[in-house]
Amino acid sequence: MEALGQTLKNLWKEWQLRGLILLSLIFQTILIVMGNRRKYSYQLLVRFAVWVAYLAADTVATMALGIISNELGNMSSGEFDANIELHVFWAPFLLLHLGGSDTITAYSLEDNELWLRHLLGLVLQTGVAFNTFLMAWRGSHLSILSTLMVFVGLSKYVERTLALRSASSEQIKGSMLATRDLPGPSNPNLLKEYNVKKEEGYNVISNRVIDIQLHMEAFAFEDNSISKTNELLKAYGLLQIFKRIFVNLLLSSRDRDTSLAVFQYLSFKKAFEVVEMELSFMYDLLYTKASTVYSRWGLSLRCINLSLTCIVLVLFSLADDKHKHKKADLVITFLLLVLAIMLEIYAALVILFSDWTFVWLTLHKKTSVLKVITSVQLFENPRWSNSMAQYNLLSFALREKPMIYSPILSQVKPHFCHRILKLFKCLGIVEKQEKERYVTKEVISNSLKEWIFKHLKERLKVKATANDSSEVGRQKFSVETYGYGELNWSMEKGFDERILIWHIATDICYYLEEPIEATQSKREMSILMSRYMLHLLVNYSSMLPAGLGDILIDDTCAEVIDFCNTPEPPKNKIDVYVRLVKATMGTELLGTRYRARKSLLSNGSSLARSLNEIPNNEEKWSLIADTWIEILAHAATHCEGSQHRQQLRRGGQLLTHVWLLMAHLGLTDHFQILQPREIIRLTAK
Repeated sequence: MEALGQTLKNLWKEWQLRGLILLSLIFQTILIVMGNRRKYSYQLLVRFAVWVAYLAADTVATMALGIISNELGNMSSGEFDANIELHVFWAPFLLLHLGGSDTITAYSLEDNELWLRHLLGLVLQTGVAFNTFLMAWRGSHLSILSTLMVFVGLSKYVERTLALRSASSEQIKGSMLATRDLPGPSNPNLLKEYNVKKEEGYNVISNRVIDIQLHMEAFAFEDNSISKTNELLKAYGLLQIFKRIFVNLLLSSRDRDTSLAVFQYLSFKKAFEVVEMELSFMYDLLYTKASTVYSRWGLSLRCINLSLTCIVLVLFSLADDKHKHKKADLVITFLLLVLAIMLEIYAALVILFSDWTFVWLTLHKKTSVLKVITSVQLFENPRWSNSMAQYNLLSFALREKPMIYSPILSQVKPHFCHRILKLFKCLGIVEKQEKERYVTKEVISNSLKEWIFKHLKERLKVKATANDSSEVGRQKFSVETYGYGELNWSMEKGFDERILIWHIATDICYYLEEPIEATQSKREMSILMSRYMLHLLVNYSSMLPAGLGDILIDDTCAEVIDFCNTPEPPKNKIDVYVRLVKATMGTELLGTRYRARKSLLSNGSSLARSLNEIPNNEEKWSLIADTWIEILAHAATHCEGSQHRQQLRRGGQLLTHVWLLMAHLGLTDHFQILQPREIIRLTAK
């Protein structure tokens, strides 16, 4: 037994550093390949893999650096092992790993806000690496190659810290609040010109003109369609203005006019595409190295780093003293070099085929290069998931899906099952997993986007014709617009109550009606919006106006269970809805909790009965669809920019796209109404 323990100890001593290096390589590969997929993927596996790799990567690299430094410290002054010298050569690669990949710098917004912590890590880890490097310096070819790789690793680490700093809220605010030299009566250049012209004998007259400033070049539209490159330019230009609302800063009326000059000529498809591109750019700025990569300095640094790594690989391959090192260490060294080059090439290709490159080439009029890149497009670059999560209250309340733990835990001892479940409940795993199991995904159809855009443009017309902005906030509900003012009660409740009542009513109307081709599109849109808004209420309540969402959901689920707890339980979901509608008409016995007061379940059933009494079926579903878009728009305008920034790393939210689209149309509260800027224009006669 003692011999086995000694063997394991020796094995651990020999392989602990190698294992950490290999683990660090695996984490870096995961981050660079999967890091950017969070932009367009809802998959839990992708998010979990990136989360584990991101959290563990820095720790593993730091531990490996500590082991290398410890190995050097344990050496006697007269001896120097060739294998330890090779281990020291690995230290710059660990700095490279600490610098992270181009596709992910921050896992969440909090990482950006803690950029000072990363700066401290940069100083400490660089100090350890330099100390190790100097202690091991022998003037050999390996020491010289280490010098080159130290530059590569250090530049990557500095770049990551700068990217984190530039994505922090304070830095974004600071960059947006930078003052500009605006022309005006006090402009010294204008006064100088005035004096010169007057001395030359000209009769100089100053005229005041009203200026509406467009921050971008003139917009060219042909038959309501613009090319992908033009769309990217519009999105890039608009983001320079509307980046402010992501950090809760106000915009001016000139900014609104600039945006309207673009969006009033766009179809719904183009409008959503431009918003999609803007949010894609914003994701890159917040969670990747885009702020440092897409610049002359950043691109030059990549070329230098790739060249230096290739040179190091060639020179190391040609070295004559490789026989001094162990084969395992040589294999790991070649892995470090080859993977560093391959990952750098992969990152370069991602950069080459990104939207940022299209914008840069277009702005610098490199049309021939742009055509070549477009013709050999290697990567698909989805900008977001283009899907919306769905959540059905009745399915969750009736627990239609069995717990995934049940088949597993049934095979082990009952008391052990109880302990596992108790542990999971304490950690909140059971509750979270239960909610996630009832979430499904649906692709957002063009018909839904068209309906949303149409609704928002109608709101814009109402706002434009209003005499003052105070009347816009008190605009009529859709139920009132359609002539059913008696249903106003359902829209005058708290926001979370409104969602639950209309969700129940929409679900009842959907299931108790045979689909008709004339109303199928609006019917599907309504149920998708209903389940999407409930998903936000259940899983992302922080994006919605404050309320008692969790309590109301639990209470309503209990009411559903009480209602179904009868001698003859409902056979299926449709049977439940039939009984609910009958209950509101007083022909069905109700559960104790249900009878006790006017509950949300009762309100939802009552609303469904009122909606089903509308004689025109198409009008009914138009009313329901417009109401849901009204609820969506209200939620969008009451969600803070920080919440929208967070959702960009989870595949994106339709709510975020609608929020930004409304801001572009001037339908949010982000605008500070200013007097038009007056400019002096000189006329010399």
